Amino acid sequence: MVLYGNNYNIKGNKSTAVLVALAAVIVTLIWNTVTDIQASNGDGEQAYSLDAAGVALLVLAGALLVLIAVGILFTIISAHIWPVEVKDLFRVLAEHPGSLLELANKCNRCGRDFWSIKSKLFWGERTLILTSEKSVRDVLIYNEVFERTMPNPEASVTSCHTVLGAPGGGSAKWKRLRTVCSPFFDNAEFESRTQEVIEHIIAAVKAAIKNAPMDGIDYFQLINRLVVEIHLLLILGVKTVASDGMVVQNPMVEKGNENDSVMLADTIDDSLNIGMQGHAPSYTSNEFAPLLNYLTERLQLPASELGGIERILCEAQKNGEVTSIERLHNLCMYMIALAPSPASFWLTTHVFLKESLLNNIREEADCGNFTKLSFCFKETLRMYAPVPIMIQRYVVNEETANHVCLLEGSMALKKGDHVVIPTIIMQNDPTIWVKPDEFRPERWDDGEVISSLENNKDLKIKMRRGSGIEKRPVAQEREVMKARYFPFGMGQHTCLGQPYAVWLTMTVASTIINNFDVELSDPEEIMELKPSYKRIRDHIYSFPKHPLRAKITAINTPCATRRSMAFRKSMASGIKRVSMFVGGDMSFQMALMKAIDDEED
Repeated sequence: MVLYGNNYNIKGNKSTAVLVALAAVIVTLIWNTVTDIQASNGDGEQAYSLDAAGVALLVLAGALLVLIAVGILFTIISAHIWPVEVKDLFRVLAEHPGSLLELANKCNRCGRDFWSIKSKLFWGERTLILTSEKSVRDVLIYNEVFERTMPNPEASVTSCHTVLGAPGGGSAKWKRLRTVCSPFFDNAEFESRTQEVIEHIIAAVKAAIKNAPMDGIDYFQLINRLVVEIHLLLILGVKTVASDGMVVQNPMVEKGNENDSVMLADTIDDSLNIGMQGHAPSYTSNEFAPLLNYLTERLQLPASELGGIERILCEAQKNGEVTSIERLHNLCMYMIALAPSPASFWLTTHVFLKESLLNNIREEADCGNFTKLSFCFKETLRMYAPVPIMIQRYVVNEETANHVCLLEGSMALKKGDHVVIPTIIMQNDPTIWVKPDEFRPERWDDGEVISSLENNKDLKIKMRRGSGIEKRPVAQEREVMKARYFPFGMGQHTCLGQPYAVWLTMTVASTIINNFDVELSDPEEIMELKPSYKRIRDHIYSFPKHPLRAKITAINTPCATRRSMAFRKSMASGIKRVSMFVGGDMSFQMALMKAIDDEED
């Protein structure tokens, strides 16, 4: 792969000058050696006669010249691609874990707006890594220009049969699938089972405590298991899930063998462990087989035994609104939607590692207030974007793409170009955020931010200039909303499941924080790594690179029960407001920006 960027820096390369000078010295020595080792023959003519030492010296000098030439070429290339190093090229070429984020971070922190990668060295498909706020916003908004079609649509779990993979730009299929599924999320149908979910979380954590190994529980594995089991309860409408986990048949192993059944959460995690380099999970993978087999068997169940999204899709299939393949593919997509897993994990990890923050959240919970928790949630989404690199977009209209998404540095978009958006890098940009590598929930603090989002002038100012947000030092159009915080995307393709994801994460985090004491150990010291993207593994989601071990004890006091009841009541009345605040609703933010501009004008 070859990488290109704007704002090249090839000035003042001292290494090149030193190597050129050294080459001149070696050439001079070679010339002097040749002229000194001359002998005269009988006719008085000059002839060159080199002994073994002279030959060896010339060979050595020639080799040095070759090395110096390579060094000069290397330093010129290094200057040309600065701040990226040549080793970064090979790491990306080899799809080394984390290499894409490392490259995006270097470009972003040096003020570059994009980098381009060609798949066949100097030719082939081109992928652009965008780090410009305006360009990212344009790509996300103009769906008719930048589509999310996958390279292998039928085998991919984000296939063209799903809401996520259907052609964008407001196509008929995309509208039809979204219309069928949206009532479950928009009407917060899942909220009615909050108490049941809280009880399952408490029972599952207690079961994990009972079976905990000596070195402690793998904390993320526990959180991820809880999220998958809540999906079972709400997405599929499963009546009950055992407190010690959901086990399913592995069709790739003959029944009766030792590994003929697997924990559902673990097999989903394995199926998603495919890196960040533009790949997508595949139905054909062995790791995906247990989930696909489980969901396929459920297609035979009557609607009366189903619930949640599965019941909605079943009824839509009967009415001819969706096909059987669309029903199955969308169920797979919703079951692997594990963004709440890293969100819940990183949120609670930071809270338990900071005792004062933990005490503040519990004190507020005693009063039925969960504002501080919502600040922590929003800071978690900023610092650890659950989807660190968004699904690639593809340029389908070259002329319009270059009109709406003008890249600084004269790079023209072409039809078929892939566009990559490194969310986690942009949301940790030090030119936009104050101390982005620090977990600072207070950056979102506003006394009335949850209770009164509208008509809040202070909040308007914070969203424009405050809350730790600083203007990028590049002159930009005031009337255009830039992409600074977009954990759920923006535009038509804003995450359909945002209300559900917000509710689920808040429920898991609140239940664990208010019902358990968690003592975390970090044997690999991943929490010491900065920036935050260095703490995550090469994965579709921002799962931790190494496990944190947890020793958990239950809080069996009346206050824990009281906090759970207060949370249930709070979510019932305020889930939409919390979702709007935490998700950074773009239409709401655009209205605020316009109001501010009107006031200033």
